[in-house]
Amino acid sequence: MANFLSVTGCQHLDEGAKRIYHLTNMTSVIEYPRLPVRSRFQFYDPRGNKVHTNGERVAMKQAVERHKKLWRFE
Repeated sequence: MANFLSVTGCQHLDEGAKRIYHLTNMTSVIEYPRLPVRSRFQFYDPRGNKVHTNGERVAMKQAVERHKKLWRFE
C-alpha cells in the first residue's frame, strides 16, 4: 500500500457492537469492539474478499486507529 489511507465513513450497528469503517481506497474494516484484540478486526478489499496480506492489514488498521483517536472512540 503505497498511498496514505484514511477513513471516509463509519457505521455503528447493533448498539455499538459492530463498527464498519470505509477507507479511501474503497476497502472496508469491520470492528467488533467487545471481542479480544486478536480477533477484533476483519479486513475486506473493494470486491468483498478478505485481505490476507499483513502489510495491507497493518495500513488499514492504522487508518482506523487514527480515525478513532481523532473522533475519540474507545
